[in-house]
Amino acid sequence: MSQRDKDENLDQGVIDGFGHEWATFDYAENESAEALDAQFAAYFAPLDLSQFNPSTSIAGDFGAGSGRWSSRLAPYFSLVYALEPSDGASSVLKRKFTGNPKVVVLQETVGVNSIPVASLDLAMSLGVLHHIPDTALAIKDVSRSIKPGGVFLCYLYYNFENKPTYYKLIFIGVNIARRIISASPQPIKRLSATLIAAVVYWPLARIAKLLIKLGRNTSNLPLHHYADMPFVMLANDALDRFGTSLEQRFSKAQITDMLRSADFDLTTLSFSELEPFWTFVINKKK
Repeated sequence: MSQRDKDENLDQGVIDGFGHEWATFDYAENESAEALDAQFAAYFAPLDLSQFNPSTSIAGDFGAGSGRWSSRLAPYFSLVYALEPSDGASSVLKRKFTGNPKVVVLQETVGVNSIPVASLDLAMSLGVLHHIPDTALAIKDVSRSIKPGGVFLCYLYYNFENKPTYYKLIFIGVNIARRIISASPQPIKRLSATLIAAVVYWPLARIAKLLIKLGRNTSNLPLHHYADMPFVMLANDALDRFGTSLEQRFSKAQITDMLRSADFDLTTLSFSELEPFWTFVINKKK
């Protein structure tokens, strides 16, 4: 059995978990549209989307989930591949994009998919590749689909290298809770995530919102970037954070090493100074 086959076997539980998540949080309604627009803008802060030609440029969303980012990419591209391996999320995507010729839903994996080699002007993967056992290999797989000079926008969990020590101590406890919750049945995961969102995420987010209004610096207050998000997004992110059995965290140096090995031009690498960390953009070598 190849390493990729082993990794995909390990991934199946993670894939199924995300399928349940995106079937629950499908964002079919518009109550979160403004907050999603703001989050999309934060992810894309290091990239100017106007550089792409909406008549000819092609994009790929690797790990499309509910399609909340694919739908926002579509106006800038002639075609968007929404790649999503899970049954639950793929069903959401197919419902959402039925009749939209600009979005092609592929129920396939990052490692094995039908996106043509060297075809993408932009490959995007937001909060996905750190849930794959071999993230470096996954980055190489994404790179294969990007044309020379094309762009890769990615968000990977950071290792708190730019945060004070207490952040890292908090993470130890959070990670223990994640391991316990992620091993629970799906209904327990959802209930636990909702409770965590209600008693941890929401209070800290609203404290951050108040402090921001008072002109205080909240950059080292945990969960401060949720200040303006509605509760549904807090519950979604809590399930994403605590319901997943596999996650990895990376430093800038580790990310740079993985990109170096995947045929990217390091002179074009730019890490965003906005949360979530680490979001980065880089070009494929020409």
